[in-house]
Amino acid sequence: MSLFCRFVTLVVLLTVPVRAELPAESFQFIRTAPGLSLHKDMFMLPVTLCEEYDGAQTEAVFQISAKHQLFDTRIYFAYTQISFWQAYDRNNSAPFRETNYNPELFYRTGLLPFSAGQVGADIGFEHESNGQRPPVSRSWNLLYAAPYYSRANLLLYLKLRYRFPEDKKVHPLDALGDDNPDITDFLGYSDLKLYYRFPWRHMVHLMLHGNIGKGRGGVVMSYSIPVSRKNISYFIVRISNGYGESLVDYNRPLTRIGFGIMFSR
Repeated sequence: MSLFCRFVTLVVLLTVPVRAELPAESFQFIRTAPGLSLHKDMFMLPVTLCEEYDGAQTEAVFQISAKHQLFDTRIYFAYTQISFWQAYDRNNSAPFRETNYNPELFYRTGLLPFSAGQVGADIGFEHESNGQRPPVSRSWNLLYAAPYYSRANLLLYLKLRYRFPEDKKVHPLDALGDDNPDITDFLGYSDLKLYYRFPWRHMVHLMLHGNIGKGRGGVVMSYSIPVSRKNISYFIVRISNGYGESLVDYNRPLTRIGFGIMFSR
C-alpha cells in the first residue's frame, strides 16, 4: 500500500467525533499567528535509555523550535534544533555529542473545509546539518510540499520532499561535496505525522519516515500528559526506533526511550 493510501485510510479511521471538541487550529504545529510563535514540539528529556549510549554516556535530549511570520504574509521562517547531550560524562567534560540545526522557509496556504475538518498545505525549503567537520559532517537541502488535514482532535501531516543533489567528494575528508550521498536510502522521501488528542487531554504524536523499497526507516512516538489544567507543561514519554534519530546516526538503527517535560505541543 502506498504512503498516500495510508494517509487517506488514517483520515477515514480517525475522523470520528469526540466530546468537548477544541478549535480546529488547536494543534501548535499548524497554528498561525503574527510575529514569533511556536513551531514543532519543544521538550527536555533529562534521561534517555539507549543501547549505544548508556552508562556515563547516557544522554539528555532536548529540542527547541519557533517560527516567525514575515511581513504580514503567509510566508514563515522557522528554526528547530535538537541536541544530544552526554550530561553525565563528567570525565570528558559532559560533551554535546550531536546537535542538528534545521532552518526553513515555507508558505502556508489558507484552510478549506473538508470531512468535518479542514485541509491546508505547506510548501517550503529547508536545510538541515550538524555543523561538524569531515568525516562526521552531515547535511542536506530539501524542497518539500506538505498537505495536511486537521480537526479538533486530529492532525495528519504528510511531508513529501525532494533532496537537492550535491557533487561527489573527491576524498572523504574534503570539505566540499556530499557528506551523506545515501541518506535517502535510509530516510526516504516522505514523513507522515499524526497527532491525536484524547478527550481526557492526553495526546499522542506519531512520526513515520523511511524508504519502503529498501526496508529501512524509523518511527518516533511521543505520549504527553498535562501537568495541570493550565496546559503550559506536560509529562512526556518519547520512544524512537530505526534510522534517522539524528543526522550523524542516519545510517545506524537505534532504539531510545526518554522521559521528561514537554513545554509546548
